[in-house]
This record gives sequence, C-alpha cells and structure tokens, in this order.
Amino acid sequence: MVTSTATARVLIVEDDPDLASFEAQMLARAGYDTRIAPTGQDGLNLVKDYKPEVVLLDIGLPDMSGLDVCTQIAESADSYILMVSGHSSEDMKLTGLGLGADDFITKPFSGNELVARIGSFLRRRERSKSRDQDGRLQLGDVALVRDLHALEREDRSISLTALEFRLLWFLGEADGRLLTRAQILERVWNDVSGVPTRVVDVHVAALRKKLNEIGAALQIASVRGIGYRLDKP
Repeated sequence: MVTSTATARVLIVEDDPDLASFEAQMLARAGYDTRIAPTGQDGLNLVKDYKPEVVLLDIGLPDMSGLDVCTQIAESADSYILMVSGHSSEDMKLTGLGLGADDFITKPFSGNELVARIGSFLRRRERSKSRDQDGRLQLGDVALVRDLHALEREDRSISLTALEFRLLWFLGEADGRLLTRAQILERVWNDVSGVPTRVVDVHVAALRKKLNEIGAALQIASVRGIGYRLDKP
C-alpha cells in the first residue's frame, strides 16, 4: 500500500460539484491522488478499480444513501472511510460508525482539518504495517490473516470488515491485557473527537457473533464500565 501522501489515493464520493472540487483541490495540494464520484454507484465502481486508501463519503447522495455505500465498502474493501454530513447528532455518528466508517466530519469544515484527518489514517496504516511483517496473527485456536481480511480456524474462514479486523488485531496484540474503550477508540478509530464510546460495543458484538459462527474458543471478555480483553483458550 502507500508509503507517502504523494502516492495515496483518495476517492471523493460527493454530488455537490463545488464541495467536491474544493475537497479535491485541498487534497491535491497536500500531494494526494484523487478521483471524484458524483453518485453512490459511481463510488462503488471506482472502489473496485481505483482501490483508494481513503474514501471521503457524503451521506446525502442522489441515487442511494451514503450509509448503504458505507456498508458495502466496509464489507468489501480495505479502505478507510471518512463520512461527511451536515448532521452532527450522536445518533447519526453512531449509525455511520456502526456500519464501518472510521471517522465522521461535519459540514462546514476547513481544508486543513480535512487534510489532517486523512493524513492520520495513512500514518496509522504505516504504523500497523511496521508492526505486522507476515500479515498473520495467531490468537489461540484462530488466526487473523491480513491479506484476506479473514478469521481462520482449521478449515473454516469468515470475512471481517476492515474495522472489525483492526479492532480484533489490536485486542490480540494486547495479549490478554484489558483495554479501555478510550484506548480502543484512540488506536482503532484514531482518537476521533466526538465518537461515542458505545460504537466500540457495537463492533465487539459483531466480532463475538463471527467468532461464534466459526466455532472459536477465543472470547472477547468485557469488564463492566471499563473495556475489553481477549481470553484465549
């Protein structure tokens, strides 16, 4: 993947031509390669062909909800998703983040804030790559496989969203230590300002369901009011 902002690809899914142009200009000045998709379907098509590191995704699109686009990208692509909306309610943020978005930015925003948010995604990716040399993390009776974004146990495999993968990897690296929700938000969601801690619970519940589906003995244990840890068999 990318090693510098000069080669990083950012897909802008935005139907407002003035806003899309502003976003593209600010990102181009920062050294990013950008493409613009004016509809949700155009965005989904470009995700497959362009393979962006980051998708800047507006919620209000003319052909489909940006939330539906977010769900499909989170399930099929290894891209960070920065959602854009004129709504700043906690429920809206929880919905987007619960569907797989990594961050949420509310209109109006400055070009500097936009560039900083996207830069933080790429720095996090590089830090993760530097810790992960073989792309595989064994966790008790299951293994996380980065290239496949999958959880494997014996001859069974189940796909994880990009965010679920990063969350389980972070818990696995902690080697049984208790991680607070704040620590998880800082590492997995990149210390997003205003992200409700409940979003961690949503993704932990999804991971528990997938661990159960694959028959794993590995458990994500909760400590009431504090956070989570992995209990290996």
